[in-house]
Amino acid sequence: MLDPSQANALVYSTLCGFMLIGLWAGYNTKNKREFISGVRTQSAWVVTKSMLTADMSSSLLQSYPQLALIPDAGLLGLGAYAFATIAPVWAFGYFGPLIRRVCPDGFTLSEYIRRRYGWPIGVFSALVFIGFMFCFMIVELNTYGSILATLQPNIPHINIIGPLIIAITTTIYTAYGGFKASLWTDNFNAVCVIVLIIIAGVMFGTRLPIDHAKVEESGLLHAQKLGGELWYILPVSITFAQMFNQGFWQRAFASKNNKSLYLSVALASLPLFAICFLVGMAGPLAQWAGVQYAPYMNPDDDTDDGSNALFKALRVMPNWVNGIVLVLAGVLSSSAYDTFQSAQISVIESDFFLGRLNIWWCRLILICLNVPCVALASINIDILEVFIVADLAALAIVPVAFLGLIPALYFFHGFDVVVGGCGGFLTVFVFGTIFYRDAKQGGALIGMPDGLYVSDYSVLGAFFAAPLGGLGFGLASCALRLGALYLFSKMTGRPFTALDRKHIDANDCVLPEDRPAAFFGLHGTGNPEDGRRLDDRAPDLKANTAEFHTPLHASGRRNWLGFRRGSSDTHVEADTKSLEAREDERGFEHEHERGFEHEHERGFEHEHEHGFENEHDLEQPQEHAWASQDAHAWPSQEHAWPSHDANTDVQPWADSHLETPNTHASHLRAAPPLSAAQAPGTGTQIL
Repeated sequence: MLDPSQANALVYSTLCGFMLIGLWAGYNTKNKREFISGVRTQSAWVVTKSMLTADMSSSLLQSYPQLALIPDAGLLGLGAYAFATIAPVWAFGYFGPLIRRVCPDGFTLSEYIRRRYGWPIGVFSALVFIGFMFCFMIVELNTYGSILATLQPNIPHINIIGPLIIAITTTIYTAYGGFKASLWTDNFNAVCVIVLIIIAGVMFGTRLPIDHAKVEESGLLHAQKLGGELWYILPVSITFAQMFNQGFWQRAFASKNNKSLYLSVALASLPLFAICFLVGMAGPLAQWAGVQYAPYMNPDDDTDDGSNALFKALRVMPNWVNGIVLVLAGVLSSSAYDTFQSAQISVIESDFFLGRLNIWWCRLILICLNVPCVALASINIDILEVFIVADLAALAIVPVAFLGLIPALYFFHGFDVVVGGCGGFLTVFVFGTIFYRDAKQGGALIGMPDGLYVSDYSVLGAFFAAPLGGLGFGLASCALRLGALYLFSKMTGRPFTALDRKHIDANDCVLPEDRPAAFFGLHGTGNPEDGRRLDDRAPDLKANTAEFHTPLHASGRRNWLGFRRGSSDTHVEADTKSLEAREDERGFEHEHERGFEHEHERGFEHEHEHGFENEHDLEQPQEHAWASQDAHAWPSQEHAWPSHDANTDVQPWADSHLETPNTHASHLRAAPPLSAAQAPGTGTQIL
């Protein structure tokens, strides 16, 4: 055991060191895109190291050795747990590119849900994700506190002081530097974790006195029924539960392209599996060395569940190995906690308040979230049941939500997702009632009162019932909804439009009613930044650059108390300029990129007669968008360009709702330059 002064020095220096790294990253944060998401900005090597550390936490030092000590699981169960750790990485590598087709500039799962199924479900999902990550934060602080109390029981209140320091240091640099600060610390932490685990692993392998008679006696090397079941239960539950962790989505979408994402997944998988399996082996090694009993088999402590097996093995190690584990715990906790914090502030700003709340208010909300986290972590609240229910919720909801990624199911509605999620829970209840022949026990199965590691097939059946029930109820809801709409159209004589494919790009919609995603008539304008994060001319990368490129991120004039569009007054000022002034400033240099996607809003009542009936369809490739320039593909002057009325100063297309025109061009078709015969007449502005 380390001297208290040595332990305190290691804890404080480790956490403060990472805080300085995060502050330096925040100092180099140039714009809001880097602060919130860093979408499509990082190389494969950077994302690899970030995924490596984001998928681990201080619970690595407790949960993996504990599982390996369970007689019915053993090394087979440990292998399932290590595989379940890399399974989410593969899932993000698979679903990430699919979601990018729907949201090329997106960076969270709730944004995909919002832009695919409508803003009501999107905002609700954001609230669920915030709550789930809040629970993650509590568990992380609680785990770190218990590790410190186990390693250094001679330091009073170390289980409270340690989590408090973690919360303070990570909050300072994540509130200041956002996602970029978390990314930089992750990359530094990855190197530290690998080096420290290699050193500690060598010491465990050489210093522990293994009794070979206990190796066979323990039965941990044998194949067991529970160990086999865990190869389905753990990968499925952890994978879909991690879908609620928006920090993973941030890292997946931060990769420059899909190729970089695939490479990051491949590079992170092998070391991640090796690290988790190596740390988990501390449990069996401690039992074989005679310093740890099987779970709940300790005659001196009937509450010993095996979670402290690694720390008990440290008793036969030199003190400097204790110091390495102490630093390792701080590195893992700070890396995991700042991942949750950066994800929280991004979801709060972009998905819950839809970009309409000042970023400083989002930072304040993040600080307020840490207060109950530290308080609940200090009283050792048991939140495992919440996570088990969340695992089932993820299994019931996420698969049915991903049905929206299938192009053939373009008619799948947000209502069907809600029904599918509820149906998943109902299916678990029905299965439990049949399995136990008792409705009360069937309902209790949703909360998994006996945990995941049980001797019967109840947990395995529940984890099959939730996704299958969710998918079944979701598809059944879709079929019944379409049938009801068809009967309604026949009875009323109205056209049946439920199966009409809508070729509308949400990025180019101006009015709420133009949005393709709605929920029973509730239309939302979404986040004003949707579809614009990859545009080099977006206000975020122009007007707000000076705001972020300062030591304190506060050089610009701010609206401290307003719920205004964007995150600062500079953004609002850029949006409230007159249309003519903005066009004059840009020199009309980008009018050919906008493709005149809103001619119907500028007075062209008869554009469909001149070949513009598919103008709103932006799905076709850019190189084929303007394949011909004949009279039908490019309208003549007298029909397409209304002349200026000498008796009025109002242009025919000067509509009041065009005060914020669509100016992003990276995803739009490029119109050909106008010839002299096609150019509008004198006094007509080109918009």
